[in-house]
Amino acid sequence: MDNLVVFKGSVDGITVVLDEIAPFEAVINNFVEKLESSKKFFSGAKVNMRFKGRKLSKEQQDELMCLLAHQNILNVAFIHDFEQNASAKSDDQVKAILEEMKKPNVSLTKYHYGIVRSGQHIDFRGSVVVIGDINPGGVITADGNIIVMGTLNGKVHAGLDEQFKNPFILATNMHPMQIGIRNVIAQPPEDEVVSRNKIHMPQIAYVNNDQIYVEEIDFKTLNHMIE
Repeated sequence: MDNLVVFKGSVDGITVVLDEIAPFEAVINNFVEKLESSKKFFSGAKVNMRFKGRKLSKEQQDELMCLLAHQNILNVAFIHDFEQNASAKSDDQVKAILEEMKKPNVSLTKYHYGIVRSGQHIDFRGSVVVIGDINPGGVITADGNIIVMGTLNGKVHAGLDEQFKNPFILATNMHPMQIGIRNVIAQPPEDEVVSRNKIHMPQIAYVNNDQIYVEEIDFKTLNHMIE
């Protein structure tokens, strides 16, 4: 019963793996014990935390949050969405943005079904939605937004027309050779190691103060973009 909770270090903080089948109270107790036994290791550290391995009810999530709020061992800077919440949220958010793009008061949208291959260039005066991947060497330019329901490995440039208030680029898997929004162009560092995990979170790219930001998608970001 000592391994109901496992702490794993990651590039963005600590992943806490919870036993899937043990009683939740036993898991919670083991979590507290592991925190206590790691007190010296965590002392003064500010960490991001992610829970995995077990689906939790809303009540169980609240109990974990309450525990973290009242302990004095970990200085928790950020807690990632619980696994099942993140998966459901990403599906809902992509559906929401596609529905928004279909509304009459939104720009004309071009839908491309299939892979955008190397050497292929799609240029459109409105927004572009790709139901498929963009291969390295594939290019999309759009006056409005660009949404890729697949892996973005090529080059994309959105927001070429100033009438689009908050242009963005959204991709299920964001690994571009180059992205541009308005008059800002960005490329990933040459030595960047791209994770190819089986589970991906859709990401959105937007421009602010002449700088392109890429982050996991959330409702607040979407609402700001589509107002």
